[in-house]
Amino acid sequence: MHNAGQSIIVSLMRLIHITDPHLSNLDDTSFLKLRGKRRSGYLSWYRNRRYEHRREVLDALIDSARQQDPDLLVLTGDLVHIGLDSEIREAAHWLQSLGPPEKVILVPGNHDNYAQDSLDSIYRYWGDYLPERLAGDPSYTSGYPFVKKSGQVHLTGINSSCITRIFSATGTLGNAQLERLETSLDATQNEQAFSCLLIHHPPVPGIIGRRKALTDDSRLAAVIRRRQPQLVLYGHIHVNREDRLGETRMYCTASASSAETASYRIFDLEPESGAWQCKMRLMTLDGPGGQFRLASEACWQSGICANPASTGPAPKSSAAPAPA
Repeated sequence: MHNAGQSIIVSLMRLIHITDPHLSNLDDTSFLKLRGKRRSGYLSWYRNRRYEHRREVLDALIDSARQQDPDLLVLTGDLVHIGLDSEIREAAHWLQSLGPPEKVILVPGNHDNYAQDSLDSIYRYWGDYLPERLAGDPSYTSGYPFVKKSGQVHLTGINSSCITRIFSATGTLGNAQLERLETSLDATQNEQAFSCLLIHHPPVPGIIGRRKALTDDSRLAAVIRRRQPQLVLYGHIHVNREDRLGETRMYCTASASSAETASYRIFDLEPESGAWQCKMRLMTLDGPGGQFRLASEACWQSGICANPASTGPAPKSSAAPAPA
């Protein structure tokens, strides 16, 4: 039972979207020992990001999110700053504190797979939260897309976190991953499940400049148009944003540790009368006290579901928080 507010909603599945926490601390990192792109990344942290991304804000956000009693926490990348082994190890403890892999869904971001040695560290420390790599394929896209199912809610994760040159923050999915994605979304569509696609970078062209965009975003957009997942969740650009592509709703959420705009989103998904009833609530930092308020909400009906009477766990009641 969720006690905030007055309006009671019966919910089959509650997802919470969190992204771009940038939680690691580089205070003990020596700039002189860094090489290549990591030097510019360190300077960005030293001059700006250490003030913008605050651990106490992230902790307050997680406390607030836990009070919403989510079924799943969805993280769309950038847990760290420059992909050092020490950072990734630090983030592993945080991941484990959030919950077990069956309750915490993760796709990496470009700051996670930052340099040539980052990927091995990611799998060493975050492996339980990542898909098993394909035999003979050591690339960052190995094992992607993954599909995690909770009743009739299917979450499909894709990995755009390629290593880039200095001053570039692009992402790439690649031909093989895009082909596998189409097959995965087609299977979800055939099962009449609720389909949620997870990616770090903006999924379609025009949201951000090419220096930080997904290089094959036009191809991903074409897949989304054809397969029409109900929901796409992403991060990377550190702002709250909503877009549509056909019937697909696409949401970006601001950085979870931003001293000014820290946010998370709540999605309640309920099968009713053969369709999915969906409700989104955006919770945003309200001043320096670490309190989060309801900033916006939306309700809609989407798609059809295979058997509303038998999809997933038993319904639970939840209450929408009253606007501040």
